[in-house]
Amino acid sequence: MGLDDEEQNGGKVSHPGFLHSIARRPICAMNAPFNPLARGFYTVRDAARLIEVGSAQRIRGWLNGYPRRKVGPLLVRDYEPIGDAQEMSFLDLMEVRFVEHFRDIGVKPQTLRRCIEVAREKFQEDKPLLKQGVLFIPTDDRRKVVVEEVLKPVAKEHRDRKLWNLVDKNYEFNEFIEGSLARGLTFDPETEMASEWRPRQIEFPEVVIDPMVAYGQPVVPQGIPTGVLFDAWRAEGENAGAVADWFNVPVDQVRMAVGFEKLLKHEEGALAA
Repeated sequence: MGLDDEEQNGGKVSHPGFLHSIARRPICAMNAPFNPLARGFYTVRDAARLIEVGSAQRIRGWLNGYPRRKVGPLLVRDYEPIGDAQEMSFLDLMEVRFVEHFRDIGVKPQTLRRCIEVAREKFQEDKPLLKQGVLFIPTDDRRKVVVEEVLKPVAKEHRDRKLWNLVDKNYEFNEFIEGSLARGLTFDPETEMASEWRPRQIEFPEVVIDPMVAYGQPVVPQGIPTGVLFDAWRAEGENAGAVADWFNVPVDQVRMAVGFEKLLKHEEGALAA
């Protein structure tokens, strides 16, 4: 049995002007290292909704570990858990996304756990596999190190045929990285870490997650969270024009937000079925 076998609602928008001013507010980049809200803020459900292949049950396991099996958490998080709350930063979300995509193609959880442990030891960083040059640039020497000294040895150690076949065939590995892990990501040239994510780049290329804007919630081009516009649209009897007037945004952006939220809800329902 694998380790993963354990284990917004809508509302009336009564003060759209206030919500508009708060929702679109960027957070000063200079404060990012000191202000946790500048790093984004996500619940387990947020993560499961935003990651196309996300499973809330698995994500809780990555965050909490499995105490009955004496297995600790997989991820080193930016926020310490408070009680039962399991909040994540933007980079935590990116790491969960990374792990979930590997699980979705059948890589064993034990293998993933060991890969991350070995990579941390080798690079002396908490989240080395998220760096652009480490996995996302085929010509970077660090990627060769990861493949030859982390992924292949661990796949062999755990007899994980799925991971071995993936990394042993360079074109398949490149296709997986580009088609799944790199899709929708923008990297900061200084830190090499993801700075923005378009969670449904193909269907909604203009809906962006930026931890510096609206506390990291998905936003339309004018910086209004899609969830805020969707709730306002429902409260206004699905009148996109009225919502556009309230928030002073083009009506196309309201429709974009509605379509994006509907897609997430449809995917969430399909996973639960």
